[in-house]
Amino acid sequence: MAERMRVEAVAYSYDETPVLQELSLDLHSAKFYGVVGPNGAGKSTLLKLLNAYLIPQQGRIFLDSRPLGSYSLQDLAREIAMVPQHSHYFPFTVEEMVLLGRTPFYARLGQPSAEDKRIAAEAMELTDVSHLARRLVSELSGGERQRVTLARAFAQRTKILLLDEPTTHLDLEHQIKTCRLLKARSEEGATCLAVLHDLNLAAAFCDYVFVLEQGRLIREGVPAEVFTPEVIEKAFRVSVPRLSHPVTGRPVIAP
Repeated sequence: MAERMRVEAVAYSYDETPVLQELSLDLHSAKFYGVVGPNGAGKSTLLKLLNAYLIPQQGRIFLDSRPLGSYSLQDLAREIAMVPQHSHYFPFTVEEMVLLGRTPFYARLGQPSAEDKRIAAEAMELTDVSHLARRLVSELSGGERQRVTLARAFAQRTKILLLDEPTTHLDLEHQIKTCRLLKARSEEGATCLAVLHDLNLAAAFCDYVFVLEQGRLIREGVPAEVFTPEVIEKAFRVSVPRLSHPVTGRPVIAP
């Protein structure tokens, strides 16, 4: 299984406040990774570093064995799609917003091709926003906007997907559908890394989980190794019993 990204002893601080400390991890192809941890653990900062929005103050990040900083912005946009925690919505229609995911691949004239439009239409179909294609994004509900943002990322057709709380604002149906879509993308060979606050979604769908606490990686592994009462109490200060799903056998987290 090919390694796509590697984080080596990365540290980052805002002003004098350390957010990530000596963080090292590896991301491989064909895996759906979850990042969990309490508020302020450094989860969103990790994604911004992986997307080159921030530059490590210490340590190094590699993409396909090349330093992340050696890639141009356009090359990175062809390799990595990002769903941020908070998106900015221009006065565009849904279709126009989703087509922004195709801009790194536009020809010299900077106009979408018929193939770009087909890929955008497929992404809208996957995320259940096709019927909103002509609507302004500003007119949509929070959950609908989130699905548009997901569609834009899927339209990029990258091999790496970084998602910061992708199920925020979504109803239960679309939370599950989104996780299934990410699982399917990973099974097709993509590397998917999602920050998830819902531990049960991470336990049910992720192949591998990283647990952050106060900027440090305190545990990593498959869900059965990570979502134990001991780890959850250490990271979240909450006591839970050891439970498993009656069908899948995966951990279930309940107070």
